[in-house]
Amino acid sequence: MLAAASLPLLVGLAVSFWHAHRMLHDDATSQAHRALGHIDRMLSNARDTAVRVGARAGDACEDVVLELRKQVDSVLFVRSVDLLTNGNEVYCSSLYGSYHRSLDLTAYVDGHLRIAPHSGTQPDSTLLVYRNAVDGRGAVVTIDGRHVRDVLSLLDRRDVLLSIRVGDVTLGQNGIVDRTAANTPDTVLRSGQFPVSVLATIPSGTLPKRVLMDYSGVIGVCVMFGAVLVILIQRASRHVRVRQREMARAMEHGEFVPYLQPLVSTADARWVGAEVLVRWHHPTEGIIPPNSFIPLAESSELIAPMTRALFHAVAEKLALVALPKGFRLSFNVSPQHLTDASIIGDCDALLAMLGEKPVQIVLELTERELLATQSETRRIFEALHARGIKIAIDDFGTGHSNLGYLRDFDMDAVKIDRSFVEKIGADPLAERVLESILELAAKLELTTIAEGVETTEQRNYLRDRGVPLLQGFLFGRPSPIDAFIVELQSRSAAAQF
Repeated sequence: MLAAASLPLLVGLAVSFWHAHRMLHDDATSQAHRALGHIDRMLSNARDTAVRVGARAGDACEDVVLELRKQVDSVLFVRSVDLLTNGNEVYCSSLYGSYHRSLDLTAYVDGHLRIAPHSGTQPDSTLLVYRNAVDGRGAVVTIDGRHVRDVLSLLDRRDVLLSIRVGDVTLGQNGIVDRTAANTPDTVLRSGQFPVSVLATIPSGTLPKRVLMDYSGVIGVCVMFGAVLVILIQRASRHVRVRQREMARAMEHGEFVPYLQPLVSTADARWVGAEVLVRWHHPTEGIIPPNSFIPLAESSELIAPMTRALFHAVAEKLALVALPKGFRLSFNVSPQHLTDASIIGDCDALLAMLGEKPVQIVLELTERELLATQSETRRIFEALHARGIKIAIDDFGTGHSNLGYLRDFDMDAVKIDRSFVEKIGADPLAERVLESILELAAKLELTTIAEGVETTEQRNYLRDRGVPLLQGFLFGRPSPIDAFIVELQSRSAAAQF
């Protein structure tokens, strides 16, 4: 019950976490796209500036330094411009004028871009440096890292942390340069123009906070639904327990009454047997059909005592009646009962009560459960066969009945399900399946019984295909055993004249 009650909550949490994660991922991707657009524009300005002033590389510093400073003043985001010779030798700077230093080209990704942890004039300021050189001459343009941090911070929504990465160096919105990869980003977007990526990371703890903040209503509904489910399960369980107690009481008071439906010979429509069915004669609810209580009887282990009581009630009545020779008396038996050794003693008691009556007992294996294949089951079947009892598969072609039963167990008959019989003359495919069943039964020398026969067309079809035994409303409806006996005796008397 606890598992069933918690299922709505678990499903609700799973869906909420999944949807929240998806929304966070979409947010992260969206913010990363916007940030990358800003970074690309910054670097485009730097590249254009480097190309423009790089054409002056090699000129005397005093001739070009003013132009360098004009570029810094007029181009957005540009902090400084240096000229290069020999590919890595700075000789002129917008900041210092004539100035000499060598660049570490290994620090530049693809020879163009790097993140510098600090600048010479402002040790706490990070730089994004763009280099462009042709034939050893060119320019280096720096962008103040604060511009990058401003972009990342403006786009920050608290539940998404943005940073940029150049090579193995990462610059976060807090200005910290990191060469480690301690946190795996949720989204990585690479620029199509420059060797730079924007990383979007969802901080740990963000997802549960988002779920609690945005999905508390959904979770509340799931909790309420789980509570309602608990109440419904409790009521259903209470109803089942009450019904089980009612059934136990009904068995003590003999309220489960045997009904018999005639089994006829196809050749001449003589009553040659009967299937024993059961109805519950409830004191207040009236006659209850078997499909309303048999499944509960099987699940509550009342089915074997119920079948045993039917054995006794039927034998007690038929022991006093003259029966036709070879009268076929069929009982429905569940796999649960048929695979229990107690069935042997139950059948012994049934045969003893019938005495010398010329009756053929048939146990019809019902299809609500799968019959387990094991040596003990085969031993039980052998013991039943040794007593002259036959075993049939009920509702063959539906449920669990399959060729495995015919392969694994010594069966005597198959009972064709009414779903095939009712489609005779109306469904060619169903007729072909039915004919295949009849051919298989004939090859295995199994007796075939067709149930649910309601029309002469169905009777004639089955007769023409050699089905020896029929059962259905065309020949008689199930009736209480006393009424059945009266009709059977009447037919036997009429047959003698």
